[in-house]
Amino acid sequence: MEILINRDELFSAVTQVQGVVETRKSLPILSHLLLQAVPGQLLLFSTDLEVGIRVQVDAQTSAEAEVALPAKRLYDILRELPSQPVRITIEGDLITSIRCDRAQFRLKGLAKEDFPQIPAMEAKDSLLFRRELLQEMISKTLFAVSTDQTRYSLSGVLLQAQDDIRMVATNGHRLAIVKKPRKEVQGTVRREAIIPKKALVEIVRLLKEDEDPVRIDFADSHLIINFRRSTLTSRLIEEQFPNYAAVIPEPSGKKVVLTREQLWGALRRTSTIVGERGAPTRIELTGNRMVVSCSNMDLGEATEFLEVDYSGEDIAIGFNGRYLLDFLSAVDEEQVVIYLSDSLSPTLFQPLGSDSYQCVIMPMRI
Repeated sequence: MEILINRDELFSAVTQVQGVVETRKSLPILSHLLLQAVPGQLLLFSTDLEVGIRVQVDAQTSAEAEVALPAKRLYDILRELPSQPVRITIEGDLITSIRCDRAQFRLKGLAKEDFPQIPAMEAKDSLLFRRELLQEMISKTLFAVSTDQTRYSLSGVLLQAQDDIRMVATNGHRLAIVKKPRKEVQGTVRREAIIPKKALVEIVRLLKEDEDPVRIDFADSHLIINFRRSTLTSRLIEEQFPNYAAVIPEPSGKKVVLTREQLWGALRRTSTIVGERGAPTRIELTGNRMVVSCSNMDLGEATEFLEVDYSGEDIAIGFNGRYLLDFLSAVDEEQVVIYLSDSLSPTLFQPLGSDSYQCVIMPMRI
């Protein structure tokens, strides 16, 4: 059985599916991609048993056939090949020949029966997102997902489709929430789902390869993300997401207005002195002056003075500087506003004039 396929299209497809490939030695088949030849197309599958990706590529095929090939080895081979047609031949004992220009490789494959069965899922509800909208909402929340494996309910992003469309993420020390009007998404379904971080990372990668609208299907315990030539399936986190609304402060109290670039630059420069111990970034407000500083017993200290719009009481407060930079990197607006209560209470950050994107950060003791 032979497959004739464009090298660049095949390499792009392998790049897309290999992101979920596992390397656990206990299940070596999960380090493989399943290649399935059907009339006029080559289908590629990968899975880690939680997240799965399928990509289809146009190809000339002489017959239907399947073989599982080592993902990393196939990727390395295709990366080095010229932009010439690739001829794939599945021989006896699942030995697979790959030829391109003057190069030829032979890989030992595994049988389709060894590959995890890809379950059929019935979609019950759907939402249609513009690619740019979905990409924006994920990028504004993904950084706040918890990396603590014992806090399973926080290890993904909450997608809420109610009166508006929301994505929320928190690790217990910070929270990011983005809200969009319902009219920006097609579909009337009202659902909630916690999407695992790994699935969202792969969705972001797939969004870069596709400009078409993206359909999200809700199954019983899975989410199915449909792109033009690829499909991602993810098991959902079936836990109760915390009542995040209870920790979002009211936009009141001490109010600071400054440009995003002002704060970004000061944080970047003072963070050079943080070191491995993760010293807090200290912010002091006196009149219209903000002092951003960081002190490290081993390295020294850094200080920067900013002119800001502030008329409240003097206050000194500490933050994880990385958290502040993550928020600012997701902001497109020119100015940001900070609402403070005191040096120990949650602080609200958002773009000036809009509450469609908010970040709540717990202070650090200084």
